[in-house]
Amino acid sequence: MTTLPETTTPEALAKHLGWSEKRLRSLARRIGACRELGNRMLFLPDDVAAIMEATKPCPSKSIAVREALSGNTGAHLPEIDSVDLLAHLTRKPRRELRPRSKTNSGVVVSMEKRRR
Repeated sequence: MTTLPETTTPEALAKHLGWSEKRLRSLARRIGACRELGNRMLFLPDDVAAIMEATKPCPSKSIAVREALSGNTGAHLPEIDSVDLLAHLTRKPRRELRPRSKTNSGVVVSMEKRRR
């Protein structure tokens, strides 16, 4: 017979750590460190380790590390001066610049049945 894994509940872990249960549940869902079935949630030892790792503050104050963790691509934005940007934003769409062309009226055909 196999032994069941050691589990803990969000309520018990939050109480042990002195955190809010709601905040703990939210964090666990966000990082995917929980087991859920319906509205029930359990944590395995690996989940608890992942939660503790996610809440660990970044030890480095270096700008390079913060930029790497922030998700920036590192590429610079194209240089646009304010005059060109203002001209681009205030330019009227083509539809407003040209008058609309009139459609041909064509021939109107009556769809009524002829009476005899």
